[in-house]
Amino acid sequence: MRKRKYLIAATLGVFAALTVSGTAFAGSPTGQTLQTTLSPAKQSAKTFGGVSLHNIISTTYDTFVGSHSPKTTTFTIPSDVKFTAGNIPACPLSSVQGKFNAQAQASCPQSITGQGSVEVNGGAVKGLVTFFSGGPSTIYVQTDIGPGATTLTIIGTISGRTLTFSNIPDTVGLDLTKFDTTFNKRKTGKKTFYVMARCKKKKWATTETTNFYSGETLSASSTQKCKQKK
Repeated sequence: MRKRKYLIAATLGVFAALTVSGTAFAGSPTGQTLQTTLSPAKQSAKTFGGVSLHNIISTTYDTFVGSHSPKTTTFTIPSDVKFTAGNIPACPLSSVQGKFNAQAQASCPQSITGQGSVEVNGGAVKGLVTFFSGGPSTIYVQTDIGPGATTLTIIGTISGRTLTFSNIPDTVGLDLTKFDTTFNKRKTGKKTFYVMARCKKKKWATTETTNFYSGETLSASSTQKCKQKK
């Protein structure tokens, strides 16, 4: 009888260990940071001027084994910042989707609005990013993951102060953990630029929220001071 009790206890202990182990391997996102920098930071309090927009968004996981990808990332930009596509020709999605960066750039050279880099699984794999204007309210984020290995086109939609990126597949165990990108200070008209800003409130505050396929939601924010021109 005593041996039987020991056997049951041992069995339950092994089951518990396997359960805990299984839970640990179900990778979950644990944190996110955002760093947004507009340049030049000295702008008029009333009139919008041209700027470049440097953005770094990083995500950490407890483990990448069994982890799920971001589904959507939504940015809320300051009221003193706006996008103006102006005279930039709209790049058709078919001209970039399914192509590597160099091919996409050759297809729509006049539609390029920025560039940067991407990391997968904390930098285990790295790649390149190119931004294309798909029209007044559309951004295509052309991403080479492990240059020459695979390519992904993330679609961004601008609606007022909201910028939402979607079309990201759920690649279990392979996660986009860092984007370091810049929208260029590019002229789009006689007095307009692709990204424009003013310094009415003396600071620019940006927030973002990422929803994951696994059900988690993470948020981060970034604030930058600006100087008013006299």
